[in-house]
Amino acid sequence: MSKFIVIEGLDGSGKSTQARRLAEFFASRGNPCFATRQPSDDRIGSLAREATYGVFPAENETLSLLFAAEHYQHYCGKIAPALARGETVICDRYYYSNFVYQGVDAPTLERVFAYNYAVMAARTPDMVIFIDVEPEECMRRINANREQISIFETLEKLQTQRKRFLSLFERICDKENIIIIETENADENTVFEKILNKVKVLGSVAPESPLSCTS
Repeated sequence: MSKFIVIEGLDGSGKSTQARRLAEFFASRGNPCFATRQPSDDRIGSLAREATYGVFPAENETLSLLFAAEHYQHYCGKIAPALARGETVICDRYYYSNFVYQGVDAPTLERVFAYNYAVMAARTPDMVIFIDVEPEECMRRINANREQISIFETLEKLQTQRKRFLSLFERICDKENIIIIETENADENTVFEKILNKVKVLGSVAPESPLSCTS
């Protein structure tokens, strides 16, 4: 059976790189794999992405609804069909980022929960991997490597987002499979090995064996 794996992390944490490497690993073992991201490259996702880069002004509540719509449409249109085909899905971000980025206060966070869980809770990911990198290091990488910086990429916002991610995972850890990958003094390859060790447990295979998509 297929698996649904989400990679989360702050901007600059290396999550996109690790999601790509994990998808390549599955493919190299002959496991059908669909790699994707949110916001997606579909029309709703592209609109959401434009909002994060300040292409047009949008209220926080508007972003909450827009991202919730993107998550649902992307799941129904791309993720669910891939899972039905027996493919493992690797998704760079999911609705957890919506909770963190738009849940700016307690009442708003509860509304974001309602938006997403009302339609998404029927198929939560098999594993959510959070790559925990200090905000200062994320900001250093962003400044060194990005030509375009989003409205969420400041040190203060990254610090706030990390606290929200950890608080969120504590809240939902009893109903979702959350894995936090510590990255202090770890290079990209070491982080990837940590992720593989967790994914192999999910697939119930030995480290030297081809990954299986069976339960």
